[in-house]
Parts: sequence; C-alpha cells; structure tokens
Amino acid sequence: MKKQIPVKALLFATVFLFTCCTSRVNKPSVNFSPIDGVWELSHFYNLGNGDTLSVDTSKVQHKIYLDGHVIWNTDPAADASEWHGYGTYTFKNDTITETLTSMSKSMQSDVNTYVIPIERSSNTYKQVNTYERNDTVFKNIEVYRKLN
Repeated sequence: MKKQIPVKALLFATVFLFTCCTSRVNKPSVNFSPIDGVWELSHFYNLGNGDTLSVDTSKVQHKIYLDGHVIWNTDPAADASEWHGYGTYTFKNDTITETLTSMSKSMQSDVNTYVIPIERSSNTYKQVNTYERNDTVFKNIEVYRKLN
C-alpha cells in the first residue's frame, strides 16, 4: 500500500524551500573596502616647515577598519593623556574620511571629521596629516603595515 504525502505538508515544504533559496539570492553582498583590516603603525615622522623634527619607530598604535567603522588606539603620551577614537569611515579615491563619534578627552574639539589622503600598497599605507600652528606648517606622517 502506497502512503500518500498530505497536500499541506507538500505545500509547506515547497514554500520553505522557496523562501530559503530566495532569501540567499536576495541577501545584499558585503563590499569590503581595500582598507578593511587591522593596521599597525610602523613609522611616525613629525615635520615642521619641511624639516624632520622627529622619527619614531617604537610608537605603538593600531587602527581597525571594518564594514564602515574605524577604531584606533595608541599608548598614552608621556603626560599620561589618552589618545583613541571610534567612528565611521568611507574610503574613496585613496582618501579615508573618518568621522569620530567617540574619542578620548585629548581628541575632543570642534572637528570630528578627518579627511586623510593616503598612499597605499597591498600591505602598507601612509597617511599625512597637515596642520598649522603660528607660522609653522607641521606634518605628521604615519606609515602602517597590515596585520591580517
């Protein structure tokens, strides 16, 4: 004697399979930025009016870019001030735009968006932050290497 599958069970199985298959097809794909990953500072240069003021290869600093978010930290400064930040970022035309929404007290100011042009390869990138104080143009050059 042949056993017949109930119509309701067959209908449920068909709907279930259709739902599973179409939900995978319609899922948005995640587009990873080429800058996504964990980065460690390897060299830090401080220039004033084009002259090198200091070079530091022992400074500990990390940046993590992932899925539109950025977080970075560094060892406390000699005066024990903390330097860290968290926010969102975009990457376009070799420029990172970081908008910090949470940061250490030493970072707090009227500016919370940083537009950072970079030069990159597959495992390193260099960012140059330029600012003026009195009659001096300073540049902080940070070179990062990718850890993952």
